[in-house]
Amino acid sequence: MKKRILLILLAIGVVAQFFQPDRSVPPIVPANDMLVMTQAPDDIKTLVQGACYDCHSDNSTYPWYASITPVNFWLQDHINEGRGHMNFSRWNDPASQEHAHECGEVLQAGEMPPSNYAFIHGHAKLDAAQRSRLVAWFNANMPKKKKSD
Repeated sequence: MKKRILLILLAIGVVAQFFQPDRSVPPIVPANDMLVMTQAPDDIKTLVQGACYDCHSDNSTYPWYASITPVNFWLQDHINEGRGHMNFSRWNDPASQEHAHECGEVLQAGEMPPSNYAFIHGHAKLDAAQRSRLVAWFNANMPKKKKSD
């Protein structure tokens, strides 16, 4: 009986691998990228691309485990949520800039990049100096929150 249950679970697991989340993105226009539009210095580009772009741009780099169901759906949902909150690839879209004033705040508070992401992706680990540099740059270069009348 246990063998039959294991075989059924294995079959379900194999069949599940044929189902993948939608990873399509619109054509990427480099001129609309936040780093291009703000003329970010090279060190900032490196830090932002390493710590932010996998979830907050259309230039996501998927790790090997992003092809395994059900991890792939969880990961794509996380990326879609990040892009929905702020998408650095579509900086010409006002919706992408709506929360831009928060960039420095969430970095300073250690909320971004998420610790589970930084743990797995070494390029996202920010030391104190890198974090301070990014916080200062974001605070100086991101649109401020609009005051409501």
